[in-house]
Amino acid sequence: MIAKGVHTAIITPFDEAGAIDEACFVRLIAYQESAGVNGVVVAGSTGEGPSLSAPEKVRLYELACQARGALQVIAGIIVCSLDEARYLARQATKLGCDGLMVAPPFYFSPPEAGLIAFYKATLEATPLPVILYNIPQRTRVALTPALVSALLDYPNLIGIKDSSGEMASLEQYLQFAPRLKVWVGEEKFLLHNLQNGGAGTISGLANVYPYGLVRVWRAYQEGKEAEGLQALVDSYADAIDAFPAPVNFKYTLRYEGFPPMSVRLPLQDLTPEQQSALNAALAPYR
Repeated sequence: MIAKGVHTAIITPFDEAGAIDEACFVRLIAYQESAGVNGVVVAGSTGEGPSLSAPEKVRLYELACQARGALQVIAGIIVCSLDEARYLARQATKLGCDGLMVAPPFYFSPPEAGLIAFYKATLEATPLPVILYNIPQRTRVALTPALVSALLDYPNLIGIKDSSGEMASLEQYLQFAPRLKVWVGEEKFLLHNLQNGGAGTISGLANVYPYGLVRVWRAYQEGKEAEGLQALVDSYADAIDAFPAPVNFKYTLRYEGFPPMSVRLPLQDLTPEQQSALNAALAPYR
């Protein structure tokens, strides 16, 4: 079962030639484990999953499983092809991943019946726990209560990640299906999510601020005051989220001793002006 808590939507490092920097990826996994997060999501949105080939995704799953230590590894599946979704689900199962996070197919704006059939076929391709991924600002497809209801008979459907950034959407999922765990992508909602029965966060910000998010989680679990810690998360998020993700995280990791990392086309690296502005925005936190 996928643990509650803080899971990092881990970036994918690329070298100067545009290939995956495997050694750096292993270092990133170790860094996250040392910070105390519960797990990592590999090849998700922050990991530039849509820009990766299927073999590259499988290789990242494999590397993460080999290097995870105490971390759980959740395989991100963000594809339009059902065959590819099922292929990735089966490979993640063989490699020993702990679960899957599956976004809806995002190109065709399919009818709800098509989405239900897509998810059913993917759920049937693996015994692994599956988290539905709601990110309608990227996929143009919202996971409705009717869609989720149609999947509740599958015991390996265990939760939802809501990255809509909308409190109303989060509240809907928290109240709709009590047996499902709800992780939030908007880190500013972490404490609210926990206070209302949610499972935690699957976070891009955790790439660069894992300790802050883990402190919120641990304080809440221990019954301690967590509002001040959440406010620190909010402040850091405001500073870094003013710049495009995931290149903002890749650039900021230089402060932790990681090598320069680019993003893949069609994404673009930060301009010199953006770099200077990000340096200034993060100066109070260093």
